[in-house]
Amino acid sequence: MLKRILFFYIDGFKNMSPLGQKLWVIIIIKLVVIFVIFRLLFFPTLDSKMDRQQQRQLYLEHLTKVVTPTSTDTKTLQGGN
Repeated sequence: MLKRILFFYIDGFKNMSPLGQKLWVIIIIKLVVIFVIFRLLFFPTLDSKMDRQQQRQLYLEHLTKVVTPTSTDTKTLQGGN
């Protein structure tokens, strides 16, 4: 089934005009480059920077962080200006 789908797209690409083929190749190359750059810049792996214990500690600190309201927050909660 997958083989038939793959050959369907390959056959369609072969029967396309040369301009259409060039445009699709450019689109595919651009998408690959964009995803590779996004992956490297915006999704760095934490494993390379921290070991497992440090990750757990950071996660627990984030979960147990106590937020204290500031004076402006308490005025807002009480309906003051």
